Amino acid sequence: LGLLLLRRGLVPLRELAQAMRDITPRSLDQRMPADNVPAELKEPVQALNAMLVRLEDSFGRLSQFSADLAHEIRTPLHNLLGSNSLALNQPRSPDEYQELLASNIEEYERLNRMVENLIFLARADHGQRPLQLQTLDLQTVGEELCDYFEALAEDRQLQLNNSLTGVLNVDQQLLQRALGNLLANAVRHAEAGTTITLQRRDDAQYCWVGVHNQGPAIDPQHLDRLFDRFYRIDPSRAEPGDSGGLGLAIVRSIMLLHHGQVRVRSDAQGTLFELGFPALPMSA
Repeated sequence: LGLLLLRRGLVPLRELAQAMRDITPRSLDQRMPADNVPAELKEPVQALNAMLVRLEDSFGRLSQFSADLAHEIRTPLHNLLGSNSLALNQPRSPDEYQELLASNIEEYERLNRMVENLIFLARADHGQRPLQLQTLDLQTVGEELCDYFEALAEDRQLQLNNSLTGVLNVDQQLLQRALGNLLANAVRHAEAGTTITLQRRDDAQYCWVGVHNQGPAIDPQHLDRLFDRFYRIDPSRAEPGDSGGLGLAIVRSIMLLHHGQVRVRSDAQGTLFELGFPALPMSA
């Protein structure tokens, strides 16, 4: 009798084990049945279902990332194959061959930037990029970035205004990279004749370092996806030397390494990207 009761008591566990065995990478949308399980199993079943939700989300992101990566790599490879095949169809002058080589180098540089950015993101996601914190003077950081982007801004008839003040305890290389990506994005999208401003403001929780530009407002439907890898509002506006749709994803990874935040606001007055560093280790 005791053995019979034991077997009957183990039935829910067997059913749960079978349901788990039935789940494959193609069926991560399935969930463990929680209605008719004993009270002792409800909490483990709920935990398993929560884990399945996370796995489904992770696999979905990985699948989308793989598809996006294939698309991004296909474009420069197609350009390289097409231009080289065309050049081999008939003899060319030295100047034409030189022009072809210059174009090829541009595509190779684009691929190289993409690989370097992906390596950085992979290391950041796995915590393999330790922070090297130091106290930085924000005004100096802003001046160096404005000097770096000055020529590009002038070409687009833009002014750069550095309003950063105070100090910040951060990783210098990562801060420069994050702000540099935001500045490059602002220069790309600002309207000619306007000013791009680097600014700082503090609240109780964060020190916010921002980049503001005046240009067309970003449709709200895009705001939540701007920091996704390879996401572009308008793929046709991709330019030589851009980040390949990874610049803002890198910004988000940098802020996660700092246990901070990144946010964006866009309206008729312009677009503001802000990096939020936790206020506790900061000093004004």
